[in-house]
Amino acid sequence: MSVHLEFFHPDRIVVGVGRGNVAIEEYAKFLMDIVQAGVLHYRKIIDISSASSETMGPSDFAKFEQMLAARANQNGLVRGPLAIIISPDQQAQAQAFKAMSSKDRPVEVFYSIRDARKWLLTHPVVQPERRTQPPA
Repeated sequence: MSVHLEFFHPDRIVVGVGRGNVAIEEYAKFLMDIVQAGVLHYRKIIDISSASSETMGPSDFAKFEQMLAARANQNGLVRGPLAIIISPDQQAQAQAFKAMSSKDRPVEVFYSIRDARKWLLTHPVVQPERRTQPPA
C-alpha cells in the first residue's frame, strides 16, 4: 500500500505518509480511515514528499476536501490543523490545495517534518466537542 496512517492518541496527532504512486482509491480509503477513527479533530501531518499520483488531480482533491468539510459541519465537528510535507517540485499543487482548502482550520505547507511538527505544536489540541452553531 502506498499510504500509511498512524494515530498518536496522547498527542492528538495523525501522521499519514504517502510513498510512490498513490491511486485515488488509496487516498479515499486513507481519508475514510481518519473519519471512521473519529479523529477529524486531531492535528494532522500528511507527508507526500515521496508520493505521486497518476489518477488524481486538483478537482479530486477539491472534491475530497469539500466532502470532509461537509461531514464535519453536518456533525458539528471542529477539524484540526493540517500540515502538508512536500518536495520542492510539489509546491504549486500544494499551494493550490491550501488555497482551496476549507477555511475552518489552519493548513500550511512544509519541506520537513520538523518544521511541520513545530508549527502544529503552536496550535492547541482541538477537543471533539460539537459546535453549538455552524461556522459563519
